[in-house]
Amino acid sequence: MDKISFFILNIFLNSLLSFVTVVLLIEGIIFLLRIPQGRIAAILRMIPIVKLPLDLCLYDFSRWSYSHGINPLNCQEGTRMLSIVFGGISDFTEWLLLPVSSSIQFTVLGNMTFTVADILGYSMGSKLLGIFTLLFTLITVTLLFTKCLKCYQSIKSLNSLEKTARLNNRKTRNFTITSYLKNYQLQILTSSSLRGSPFVAGLTSYNVYVPEQLSKALSRREYEAVLAHEIEHIRHKDSLVRLILDFIESIFWWVPTKWLHKRIEEGQEVGCDLKCEKYRIHPNDLASAICKSVRHSINAPTHIFAHHLTKNTVYKRVDILLKPKSIRFRRVSYICSVFATGIAFLVILVGRFWIF
Repeated sequence: MDKISFFILNIFLNSLLSFVTVVLLIEGIIFLLRIPQGRIAAILRMIPIVKLPLDLCLYDFSRWSYSHGINPLNCQEGTRMLSIVFGGISDFTEWLLLPVSSSIQFTVLGNMTFTVADILGYSMGSKLLGIFTLLFTLITVTLLFTKCLKCYQSIKSLNSLEKTARLNNRKTRNFTITSYLKNYQLQILTSSSLRGSPFVAGLTSYNVYVPEQLSKALSRREYEAVLAHEIEHIRHKDSLVRLILDFIESIFWWVPTKWLHKRIEEGQEVGCDLKCEKYRIHPNDLASAICKSVRHSINAPTHIFAHHLTKNTVYKRVDILLKPKSIRFRRVSYICSVFATGIAFLVILVGRFWIF
């Protein structure tokens, strides 16, 4: 029981420390290499969240000092060390055929590892540790049950909306968009009860929901710009990605992922905006459609699947659309993005930060 309680305490504290460390590293890479907000920045910012469950597979129980009965508090002074390695080679990375890895670990004599959670666990005592384990388990189960209930209600609400919504037969003249609509067998649905911005729903088969009032307010080019944006969400499986991230965040409920999640969604939105050029959509048309979506979202409840358009997010998206970058800047940005992605996945993703 003590070993299980110690491990749960390690998961609780180590995941928090690891998350903060990885966020700082990723944000540092994005800042130093000047990675613009968009699809690549969103992918990089997913790493701290994806790493939370991955870290559970990186624990090395054979080197855990607790398993060998070693209390780091009782070790002689000078035998406890903090080792920080970036770009090292480990058995795990060799098994994954990865050339490098990183780690931030506490070690004692015999190359045994311990964590901040171990020190806290020894200081707490078995009774207090047992109470923590019980409370942690109860809170986790309760929150997961609540999350499942909310998901059920969301699906029920979406099914109800699908039944009441009607097919939008508005024609499009854009051949590229029309071909994508046929390939994905997309249905454009509209409803008078729907408010907020357009959104895509579905994991295997997709529907695009456009509020009726907004659909009437959009010009043909603006309407096509909205469809191109939503098609990009489908191409990149953004609905599935957000579902997976949301599931991970629900399990690791104590880790503060809210700010990072918003930045990821913002990057996905900007990425979809920028890709609309390949559909021969003029940036002005998409920017105008975004502004109209905001006007129709004011003082109106948005659907749970619709992206919440904040003032700051809208300003950034419109500013990026109306200030196109030069070809030279795009090439440099592409090279920096490839370099940043390589560092993030080869060095940071499988790194052992603050775990045993």
